[in-house]
Amino acid sequence: MGASRSKNVFLNVAFGYIAQLGILLLSFIGRRIFVEFLSADYLGINGLYSNILSVLALAELGLGNVTQFFLYKPVAENDYAKVTSLFKYFQKLYVGIAGAVLVIGIAVIPFLKHIVNSDLKQNELIIYYILFLLNSVITYFSAPHIALLAANQDNRLHKIITLVTNFVLQFAHIVVLCVWHNYVLYVCAILLGTVCNVILLNIICLKRYPYIRSKGESVNIDKRGILANVKSTFFYKVGAVIVNNTTNILISVLISTAMVGIYSNYFMVVSGVQGFITIITTSLISGIGNLSAQGNRERMYSVFNTLLLFYNYIATVGGIGFFLVFNDFISFWLGEGYTFESNAVFAIAFAFYLTNAISPIWMYREANGLFNKVKYLMLTVAVCNIVFAVVLEKFFGIFGVLLAPSLARLVTQVWYEPQILFKSVFGISQKKYWRSAIRYFVLTVISFLLCYFATMYLSTGIDFMVLKAIIIVLICTFVYAFLNIGTPQFKEIKNLLSLINKRRKA
Repeated sequence: MGASRSKNVFLNVAFGYIAQLGILLLSFIGRRIFVEFLSADYLGINGLYSNILSVLALAELGLGNVTQFFLYKPVAENDYAKVTSLFKYFQKLYVGIAGAVLVIGIAVIPFLKHIVNSDLKQNELIIYYILFLLNSVITYFSAPHIALLAANQDNRLHKIITLVTNFVLQFAHIVVLCVWHNYVLYVCAILLGTVCNVILLNIICLKRYPYIRSKGESVNIDKRGILANVKSTFFYKVGAVIVNNTTNILISVLISTAMVGIYSNYFMVVSGVQGFITIITTSLISGIGNLSAQGNRERMYSVFNTLLLFYNYIATVGGIGFFLVFNDFISFWLGEGYTFESNAVFAIAFAFYLTNAISPIWMYREANGLFNKVKYLMLTVAVCNIVFAVVLEKFFGIFGVLLAPSLARLVTQVWYEPQILFKSVFGISQKKYWRSAIRYFVLTVISFLLCYFATMYLSTGIDFMVLKAIIIVLICTFVYAFLNIGTPQFKEIKNLLSLINKRRKA
């Protein structure tokens, strides 16, 4: 079982990285062409509408996490009848959610004029919004299939389909922008790509898991338990969506929609890099859930500490890299007119750092199904985020809005979630966690100072940008390796890298 789990994790990560790299490169090319042929207002609309619909979706009411959680056990036990019953039940729930999002989305149309701060015609804005709304609704028809693939540790199939449809979509976008310079056709291409994605996922799942089309008697499933978990995740997910997807809305309302367009370029790069990390994270969560089911707390805690070291290292490299290289990259990619001041870039980089440094906490909490313990937490974070953004914007402008989500997490989630995890899962004091967290933060500060002074006199340009990136990776790696070389966590990561290298060569 352990060997099979490791093999699936490795394959999912490998295929996921190939897909993510392809998608990222195509997205960069597409965005470059976008800014050449369309104005910053259209770029802002693109980011703003995506955020509005993410908020309306309320993260599927928390159903996505619950779907995968309830499928883990019957999939592991090859209980095909129960998997089929659960799959069909979740399909019905997602259809209901799609209908609700459609109705709520239509109800938002009269309020668009208060949200969108743009010179574009109101009729055009409504047409664009309706197309985005339809695209959002259609995605719900693929959600049960994605959860089924994840529960079977077949995430790589989803990644391959995403790569294929995104390749076709980006090619269509390039043709539309170069030939017609038409934003309506641009959004229609997105809609067509989503439809193709849903159809392909349905075909793949039916072929790989033919038992889900069975029309035999359904097995009794714990619908009350499912709905209870959905209710528990609902408030948490609503808050998480508000925190993660209202930045563009706040920028549009408080500053301008054109500014959303500039921020969306930074967000696209961060999301692309985060996508690579998410591939590892999603592949690990099912393994953590499997490990937790065995009840070996000592092993669970050991793996947690290893992940804490790994994710803090990733957070350090990414956070410092974004802060010191981001504007060089944006200038090379799109031009200096699309760059922020250094303080705004710092806020974006710090948000990346904080999100990844605390990843092992929520990964373990989610894999252990502790939905009820934190159901109101992210709502508190969301309220703090909005209050901080409104207040700080008056004093610091865009920097204040971008810094607000990180401040909101620091005063709530960062100190509260470890309490829940250590009490409910590990059954030990959290003091060791905080000692490790503070130690890693000090390593981050040391790494930043060394990287800053090592790159401060380097010029701009693609060659110096690459040189800066290499210096940052080398310095951060040296600091973390040198000061952790004797720890059990470092040895475990070293052994894992050796195992992956052997599998790659095999």
